Amino acid sequence: MDSVVVDTTYLLPLVGLAVRGLSRKDYDYILENYRMFYPMPLLAELCAVITKQARKERLDEIPRQAIEGLNSIIYLGVIELVPLDGEDLKIIYKLLSYGWRDVFDSILYATAVRLNMKILTMDDKFKKFLEEKGLKHGLLISHKQLTSS
Repeated sequence: MDSVVVDTTYLLPLVGLAVRGLSRKDYDYILENYRMFYPMPLLAELCAVITKQARKERLDEIPRQAIEGLNSIIYLGVIELVPLDGEDLKIIYKLLSYGWRDVFDSILYATAVRLNMKILTMDDKFKKFLEEKGLKHGLLISHKQLTSS
């Protein structure tokens, strides 16, 4: 089974949030055919997305599906959480020094480089930025590339 480091977008269905352009069929294919790795620091980003959506919908509380989904990500091992490594800081700092402002993208990239894995993401702007800076932009792939291969 192949492995990929996943961007937060690909965990949103697990917490009950729909993702434009990602069908249930595509998501099931990924779950069945790939081991998914997720950098632990990105759990903060995932929580931010969940709470932002709940506030946007003016909910009184976080939906049960979101709580159960987050707990399944953390405790059930369906998604393999990857701790940050000190060496990742070099890559993170390099990206931020080059002008990229999203520290979570930088963590995602550093993790994938360290683990020598592809990054499953829909972030074309980040891929273009990496390409412009002469960095490993080919690491970034979308689910469309996975499901068509």
